[in-house]
Parts: sequence; structure tokens; C-alpha cells
Amino acid sequence: MSIVGHVKRFWRFHSLVIGAFGICAFTLGCAVQEPAYYEGTWVVTKAYHVGVSAHSKDEAEQFLGRSVTYEQTKAKLDQALCESPIYSSQKMTGEDFYAAFGAQPSSLDFSDDKITQVDLACSDNSAIIGSTLVFQENSHTYTLVDGTFLKLEKTL
Repeated sequence: MSIVGHVKRFWRFHSLVIGAFGICAFTLGCAVQEPAYYEGTWVVTKAYHVGVSAHSKDEAEQFLGRSVTYEQTKAKLDQALCESPIYSSQKMTGEDFYAAFGAQPSSLDFSDDKITQVDLACSDNSAIIGSTLVFQENSHTYTLVDGTFLKLEKTL
């Protein structure tokens, strides 16, 4: 067999291998689901009183430094573990936000559009902190505890 025959056979075989890897990479890349914006670990960095709150400023400061972690299969809200979280998400307008929380979106540096509220229901736990999230993607994120908005910052 000549050198040309060897080269043709080499490339025929290797093109099949490269093609198989390409198909695997394409199908696996499509199968991976991007995590939701709120998934990850968040830390409370500031407390805001923008309406009626059950906490004084000193009481609200007890939440600073606490963390919440949201994953598809579990959630950790401060020290409470939720092993079967159910997330429900809804988009809100500025009017919806005011009706739900009694505060203007601008009081939390939100614009009036594309506000998202995520509620976490947990059958095996009744955690207080972190069960409601309000955010605008790539902007500000808050959780609400008895009328006090707690600013959350995502850890890396």
C-alpha cells in the first residue's frame, strides 16, 4: 500500500473519531441547564426599613452576615435546611411591587420594570429568612423578613 493510501485511511478513521466527539460535545452542551439567577449562596449585607417593619434598626442588624443558599434540590436558609424546595417565580411591575410590599421600587434602587419575586415553599421547614426573594437581574437582590428588606449579595 502506498503512502497516499495510508494517509487516506488515517484521515478517514480520525474524521470519524473527531465527528463522534463533536456530536457528543454538542448534545452534552445542549443538555446542561443554566442555573437560575438566584441559585447560589447569598450573604445579608444591609437592612432597609422602607415601610412598616416589625424590627427596630438594632433588631434588623442581627441578620447582617447571615447567609442563604438556593439550589434546585435543596436550600439552606440561615441555619434551616430545606431538602425539597419548591420555587415559584413571578414578574412584577412597579404597581404590583407597591401593592405587595407597601413601598415604591425606587426606595430599593429598583426601576419600575422587570422586578422578579421568587417564593420558596418548603414542606419540611418553616424558615423565616430567605423564603421570599425580590430582585432585578444583575442589579439588587433582597429578601423580606417581617417588613424589613435585607439586601443580599451573591458570593463567588
